[in-house]
Amino acid sequence: MTTGKVIDFEHMGPIEKLQSQLGADECRRLGFVFDDERGVATLATAGFGYLLAVGAMGVTTLAEAFAAGYQCAAEHHTPDLEI
Repeated sequence: MTTGKVIDFEHMGPIEKLQSQLGADECRRLGFVFDDERGVATLATAGFGYLLAVGAMGVTTLAEAFAAGYQCAAEHHTPDLEI
């Protein structure tokens, strides 16, 4: 991950993993990766969450993704926040 620099922005493991799975354009479209004010690709919280929750759980289908998201929401639901 480093090549004599403090941080090698050309080789960011989590961003590379996302882009290899979804493609660079899709990562940006979904908001998983964005370019900061200096034009450096940055991993968004949603992208990190995807890697942790979806990637690590081995979710491979849309139905599994929906179920995982629904379960997460149900576990963290706060009734007093309902509209």
